[in-house]
Amino acid sequence: MNVQDDKIRELLSGTRMKASDNLKYRIMHQIESERALMHEKAKVQSSSPFIGNMFAIFGVMYALIAIVALVVYFAAGKDALQSAMFFAPILLIASACGMFGFISVYDDRRRSKHKAVS
Repeated sequence: MNVQDDKIRELLSGTRMKASDNLKYRIMHQIESERALMHEKAKVQSSSPFIGNMFAIFGVMYALIAIVALVVYFAAGKDALQSAMFFAPILLIASACGMFGFISVYDDRRRSKHKAVS
């Protein structure tokens, strides 16, 4: 069996085509550039999501405050905007959004530390 395998290998070795050095260089250059781009994309994706979360949370908070203010203004007039009954829902909305912001920041930091350890 070994003799036949050696003969077959000898016959096939002459028919094998070899890649040129230029092709090898281009392939390695392509691989290296893809690795570099993938590394840059990973850095962009791992940037702090704090700013995006902050805009989203505070955007929702101010939108809710504006809606409450408009409803109170059209229902009871300008004097109602300066009453304590108006500030109670505003305080509730602001505190709920603030707590949600603190929880999301804590969760983002916990996840980033967990990724760093892994």
